[in-house]
Amino acid sequence: MKTENKQIKASSWALGILFILSLAVLVLFFGVGYSNTTYSNGKNLTDPEYTGLLLIWLYALVGIGILSVLVFGIVNAIRNLKNKTKEKQQRTGFAGWVFLFTFILLGVSYFMSSTDPIRKGDGELVKTAWELQITDVCMYTIYGLVIVTVLCSLLSMLGIFKARK
Repeated sequence: MKTENKQIKASSWALGILFILSLAVLVLFFGVGYSNTTYSNGKNLTDPEYTGLLLIWLYALVGIGILSVLVFGIVNAIRNLKNKTKEKQQRTGFAGWVFLFTFILLGVSYFMSSTDPIRKGDGELVKTAWELQITDVCMYTIYGLVIVTVLCSLLSMLGIFKARK
């Protein structure tokens, strides 16, 4: 029982730290300044100074999320093999499905990603295949996870996932 409280406390602290860091990055992005001027499509445009920091933080959050799902999926699958009680397996049985879905989603996102060069807002051509592909994989994965999260939330509100005794 005490171990569960420590785990919940540790995860609350981790979530709080990630939230504070995200808030700091958003304040820097929206509040610091728009001194970067670029010329695109015949217009002078101003960009926030911390756009790069925001993108790096978003990539880091996607990486943390993917690693969390994969690591905890593996840990729960191992625990399920050790726990022979049916009640415990039913409670933690979704971990394997989450792991499998995330793995499949990453694979599908990788094969859907493109390495065609694109032009950024300042007119610079991005040709790095790795950068283009990882950006597409992150975007497609985010889209897929958001869709599944909304769907699961709606199904949960309808009471489909209620525990049966």
